[in-house]
Amino acid sequence: MALAAATAETWGIAGSTFLPAYLLIAVTVGTAGVCMRRTLAEPGATRPIDDITTHPHDVAYLAGGSELAVWSAMCAMHLRGTLTAADGTVRAVGRLDAAADTLEKAIHATAGSPMGYRRLKFHRSVRPALAAIEERLVAAGFLLSDARRRRIRRVGFWMLAVAVLGLLRVLADIAEARPVGLLVTALLLVTATAVLQIALIPRRSRRGNRALAALRDRHRALAPEREPDWKSHGPSGAALGIGLFGTGALAASAPGFAREIGPWVPTSREARISGVAVSGGGDGGGGGGGNRG
Repeated sequence: MALAAATAETWGIAGSTFLPAYLLIAVTVGTAGVCMRRTLAEPGATRPIDDITTHPHDVAYLAGGSELAVWSAMCAMHLRGTLTAADGTVRAVGRLDAAADTLEKAIHATAGSPMGYRRLKFHRSVRPALAAIEERLVAAGFLLSDARRRRIRRVGFWMLAVAVLGLLRVLADIAEARPVGLLVTALLLVTATAVLQIALIPRRSRRGNRALAALRDRHRALAPEREPDWKSHGPSGAALGIGLFGTGALAASAPGFAREIGPWVPTSREARISGVAVSGGGDGGGGGGGNRG
């Protein structure tokens, strides 16, 4: 009896049989999870891609979240003569047109006295304007709603269940003094995959990614390396350039304003404004615009 107990397989399944089966389960669940995440990240289209260019700050929000949208609005306002900068602060001047963008109106109302530009997106007058931009982008299918992002996160728990199964098997094998080296390796890989799927949730939809790629290709003339003529493109064109190509476009469209906002340290491919990394075509992520996975 003692010999039979010692030679009995854990759960009645030999380790040489369990490991391949476990790997097959992990691959199957992982593949299903990737497919489901891709499906959930593709909401139905509700309007043409071109529509978003009528709101340049929306493009900036899509590419880099609330921070880039504020940069876009500040640049357009500066070029219109309704915002000045000095020593890292901004101040509203003059009067806005009645048809001015809602975000620009909010910033103009907030910056009646000198204010650090980093504080703008947190101000109670600016937050509703940024929230309205996000709502438009979600409605257009460019950003994922919170509910859809929660559904994508829940998909990661499929792989987590596979990890739990592997952990239970490891503990059972250890209790019976059986080798677990290969199974532990597989368990670590499965667990890492589960953690990544739960933690990395895209904010931008696949449609939003395609929209940005198409717009960047269509408006390549606004890229900083092309040295665009901002007199012909105007404030809206400068704002769109920042939205599509990052705050590196700010040095090209309003270099004086960029210097007043913060120290400017350009390199061949990247610049940095007061610690904010900027590049020609990178996607930002803060505030809901960026894409993560």
